[in-house]
Amino acid sequence: MSQAAWQQQGWGAPAPSQHAPGPQPTAWSAPTHPGPTTSTLAVLAIIAAVCGATILPIIGSIAAMVMGAIALGRIKRTGEDGRLLAIWAIILGAVTIVAMLSATITGIAMIVQLAEQVQPGL
Repeated sequence: MSQAAWQQQGWGAPAPSQHAPGPQPTAWSAPTHPGPTTSTLAVLAIIAAVCGATILPIIGSIAAMVMGAIALGRIKRTGEDGRLLAIWAIILGAVTIVAMLSATITGIAMIVQLAEQVQPGL
């Protein structure tokens, strides 16, 4: 935009450039070596843990604990990210298995108690 156009708009003259003539800064580029990647096995372990807590209670929880343990060893060896994912997969899998076992034992005890109330001699 010319100086006359600036003055017509009522903005006055543009400020003189503060940059000294020379090379222009280059555009941003991606780093040549990005940081460590997240362990795929740790991601699969946390997905299995979530499935174990919702859809496939025992199978998903066992798979989460096994994959989480394997992922921890692999993460230690390779330096990948995902350590917390693997740890949480193991914890969630174990908590789900304990909850399922306690619910099963409680359910069996309730059925036995109900059966004793219906037929006290058995």
